[in-house]
Amino acid sequence: MHPEVAKLANLIQEASTLLLTHGENSWGDRLRVDAQRIRSLDFYGVEHMLSAFGGMGSINDLVLSPMNGHNIEEKDVASANKKIQNLLGRIYEVAKKLAKEEANATKDT
Repeated sequence: MHPEVAKLANLIQEASTLLLTHGENSWGDRLRVDAQRIRSLDFYGVEHMLSAFGGMGSINDLVLSPMNGHNIEEKDVASANKKIQNLLGRIYEVAKKLAKEEANATKDT
């Protein structure tokens, strides 16, 4: 497996686990499925992951907070949100890189 593909799947799985731990099941489950797709070398997982970013109601808008119904103590809100935003930034960066490589490979054939 391409090292960047494995890296992306691992980052997405880490983000999924963090979200599911705090009761953010909708995004957590979506990311879990995308990680599985990517590990199976299904490029749709990368495309689907990228579609989660941007626009109203996107994963970029996610804020873990007890006020949003998440299982998290107020003292942990800042660190958990910092961690998920860091993971999402890294996920986006690697996914965009892989998407660009795929587009270039498809163009060259």
